[in-house]
Formats: sequence, C-alpha cells, structure tokens
Amino acid sequence: MVEVVSVLSRKGGVGKTVTAIYTAALLQQQGRDVAVLDKDPEGSAGAWARAAGDLPFPVYPENKSAQAMRHDWVVVDTPPNDPRALGDAARIAGRVIVVAKCNALEADRLIPTLDALAASGFAGRWGILLTQARGGLGREMQVALEEEDLPVFGVIPHLVKYERAFGTLPEDLSDYRAVLAEVLT
Repeated sequence: MVEVVSVLSRKGGVGKTVTAIYTAALLQQQGRDVAVLDKDPEGSAGAWARAAGDLPFPVYPENKSAQAMRHDWVVVDTPPNDPRALGDAARIAGRVIVVAKCNALEADRLIPTLDALAASGFAGRWGILLTQARGGLGREMQVALEEEDLPVFGVIPHLVKYERAFGTLPEDLSDYRAVLAEVLT
C-alpha cells in the first residue's frame, strides 16, 4: 500500500516545494521507493526536476497520478489558494505537513490552511513545519502554536542554501531530517 505525505499551505512562497523535494530526498536516502506528485498548476516541483536534470526520484505532473501511486511513497506538492485541492491531497494522505513561513503575518495565514485540513476529514498524523525562520522567531512561534495545542514538527532556519536550492539535488538534509524523522517512520 502506498504511503502518501501531502505538503499543504493555502499561502504561496512558504516553502511547500522545497519541503516536498527535501522530504522525497530524505525518503530516497532511507532506501525508499519514492516519487513526488506535483499538483500545483504552476508545476514548481516539475520545473525543479527539469532544472536539476537528474533527481534520484521521479516527479510526476497531476495528470500522471496513477503512475506516481505505483511507488511505495508519494510526496504531494500542492497549489496555494485552492482549498479543494488541499482537501483532496489530505484525503489521500496518511501524513500531512502543513508549511508556514515563520513571521507574524504568516501566522494569521495559517488559519485557512488548518480550516481546509479540518474540512477534509483528515484523521492521520499531521503537524506544522515552520520555515524560513530568522533568529529566535522560529522557537517563539513554535511555543505559541504548541500553547494552542497545535502540533509542530519543528523549525527550518532561513538559510541561503534553501533560497538557492531550486533545480539542485538536495545534499544537506540535516535540518529536514531533524524535524521530519518522526513523521517519516
């Protein structure tokens, strides 16, 4: 049976595609048969794969969902601003990573994503991944979210390597490994 990890956010520019590609790279590094399913009409994950030229896992466009689902693991990259697509991606998943950029404005934008997740009926394992954290803000946001009984996988720092990662094979997986190890087992 295929294991599906959906990466969700109603907001663009928060790091969904980076998270999807790094999650797939982590799974591939663990020896898993993994694919990425790019459900974003902009095709960000597909563009990443084309620019990289040789990722160690395939990236399928949405119209090739059946092919993607033949793999043991599938990481779904979702579009922003489409609650129906988020709900669909959550319903096929056993695990969900909700991505939120780490700043005060983005905290408010997290609510529509959580609403879409709740409306989907998803009942599996999920958590929030805070990305692009600067200074101590990541830890502060994590504490604030956890005080609201929201599960937080962890914090990914704002680093140039993530800004420049597009079109490359992820090599340093340490930050993502540290925060996603539990959800990927």
